[in-house]
Amino acid sequence: MLWYRFKNKIDYDWVIYLKKYIESIALMLQFMTRIPINKSLSCSEEDFKRGSIFMPIVGLTVGVFQFLIFYLFNIFAPSRITSMMIVLGGIFITGGFHMDGLGDTCDGFFAFKGGKEKIIEIMKDSRIGTYACIGIVVDILLKYACYAYIIEYKRFYGIILAPMLGRFFIEFLSLIGKRAKEKGSGNLFIGNVGKMQFLWSFIIIGLSFTAFYKYIGLWNLLLLLGILLIVTLLFNSLCNEKIGGVTGDSLGAINEIAEMVCLIFIVCI
Repeated sequence: MLWYRFKNKIDYDWVIYLKKYIESIALMLQFMTRIPINKSLSCSEEDFKRGSIFMPIVGLTVGVFQFLIFYLFNIFAPSRITSMMIVLGGIFITGGFHMDGLGDTCDGFFAFKGGKEKIIEIMKDSRIGTYACIGIVVDILLKYACYAYIIEYKRFYGIILAPMLGRFFIEFLSLIGKRAKEKGSGNLFIGNVGKMQFLWSFIIIGLSFTAFYKYIGLWNLLLLLGILLIVTLLFNSLCNEKIGGVTGDSLGAINEIAEMVCLIFIVCI
């Protein structure tokens, strides 16, 4: 009788434990995409900390959605039209969430030479400036050109790999970066993601590489990771210099930068 109760308690604890992690995946998808998850979820810092493990899963979801768009349009449309549809699909499923962060970062960092508070004020402004427009246009054009090349030379794995690595380096920047603002949605991750969450996220990325290495090569994958690591460290230094840390817009920007670097790398190898 005692063993039966003990076993039931263990089983129940595992169900609760598993439910928390399933809800964490749902929370990340609800927060970072437009996927209609009509469920009320707990949104504490601890929930986002646990959910950050699944950043690459969010990227995988976005990548699979874009790949389905590619598969559909590639049947009847030329590569350039298909490429544009892939880009628009990424914007649609995320609501331009990260692209907005890139635009705000460009406005704040390049449109004004001044103190931290003024730069952050510009980044918070909902109006779009010249540098934001330039940054977003460059982002779209680069992705469009890279996807067209990827389709032409049948390097389709890049459609899924790029968004996965983009979200993974959001987590890395959250780990190494310090908060530039006392309050902000970015603080759900910045200074909240720990080494253990990053390690589990890295394991997910590592496991996903088993599906990609035969197409791109193990050494190319490691080289790509190294390049993205350096780019993220340099971007973190720029953020520290400009605003004394990292904001939510910075996280969005590094996602877009990492995706662009990944796509360019795949095109060039």
